[in-house]
Amino acid sequence: MYRVGVIVPSSNTTVEYEFNRVLQGVATVHAARVFLERVEVSELMKLEDEAVREARKLATAAVNVIAFACTSGSFVGGRDQFTRIEQEIKNATGLECVATSGAVLRALKHLGAKRICLVTPYTADITSLEAAFLLHYGFEVVSSYHASVVGNREIGMIKDEEVVDWVGRTRYGEADAVFISCTNLRTFNAIRQIEEKTGKPAVSSNSSTLWNTLKVLGCGVERPELGRLFSL
Repeated sequence: MYRVGVIVPSSNTTVEYEFNRVLQGVATVHAARVFLERVEVSELMKLEDEAVREARKLATAAVNVIAFACTSGSFVGGRDQFTRIEQEIKNATGLECVATSGAVLRALKHLGAKRICLVTPYTADITSLEAAFLLHYGFEVVSSYHASVVGNREIGMIKDEEVVDWVGRTRYGEADAVFISCTNLRTFNAIRQIEEKTGKPAVSSNSSTLWNTLKVLGCGVERPELGRLFSL
């Protein structure tokens, strides 16, 4: 059995719950936390250095891989921030690292998507930064919705049906894929509904991070409820 190390914002209540559901019998999940209460640029910018320190602690538990499970915290510091985080953690621990923003890019590429419907719980400024980040890597955001929730603990309480409703407020018909951002947003019960509603592949921050982490481990998990990403 594998050991998966995850670094999450301290107020995140979703990653461990969703990962544990899927990884039963495949891997155990071991979490470290970096301080975050509000999803604002000023707080997000502090996560990177703290993440490297937490990664060193996780390495002592003999984990096989480390996931830095924060989307905005791996792109607000620059368009190459996710690669920097992955390399810094690898240098500090000798372990492969998957940062969520990078996992999202890899998942969208795997699906062959170019035109993206972006749905976030974030404020307008962070959502705009994410759209620019995606564009830099060749993905055009053709429609988006942001819910303007700042408190990360509040994001973790958003219901599945709300996420499905947010997608319904976009022009998803113009997109190749739907991307639901934020690792504290529960999406694993909503992805299949969204794919059925839109006719498009749907990925979330957590589904992308988990898929990429399993790919690094060289093992796959067939979970049709997590959509086309876990079927291709």
